[in-house]
Amino acid sequence: MVLSSKDLGYREIMASAVCGRGSKYAQTTYTVRPTHRPSTIGGCWVMNHIYEAELIGDYVEVHGRFDVNVWYSYNNNSDTAVAKETVTYVEQIALHDLDTDCVRDTREVEVRVLQNPNCLDATLTGNGSEVLVRVEKELGVEIIGKTKLCVVTAELVEKKDEDFFEEESVLEEVEIED
Repeated sequence: MVLSSKDLGYREIMASAVCGRGSKYAQTTYTVRPTHRPSTIGGCWVMNHIYEAELIGDYVEVHGRFDVNVWYSYNNNSDTAVAKETVTYVEQIALHDLDTDCVRDTREVEVRVLQNPNCLDATLTGNGSEVLVRVEKELGVEIIGKTKLCVVTAELVEKKDEDFFEEESVLEEVEIED
């Protein structure tokens, strides 16, 4: 079958697509102030991570918070307690491959936690009344928006099903003449 360029057309298809993405790994040190003066640290963990994100120009700003818990002994290691501090953070994540042709009012930000906030270490400060907690986390973001795809169309002659399956490929058969 031979098609001429006058038989070719195009269609514009609206689709949701990833219009930009980025990620950021961060390590941050937070200060926890226990009620009692710690003798030793027994453990540290992070929980209750929540966040929200907003697209600002060519980056995403993520606002989040989580609880840092430090289990410690005090009174010459005769008693234990848990100090809890709710900390907040703001991460600005640069976007790569940002498609500016995505319809602006349809764009949505999706955040994925690639590495949950995790305590790397906890140490007593010089005067011993505070605990410095180093936390790592990694966030990934994608911008999803409506975009227009332009596809070439051609009107093909209707074929019987058995003819279709006998050939290797319908596309190999098409020749376009100007």
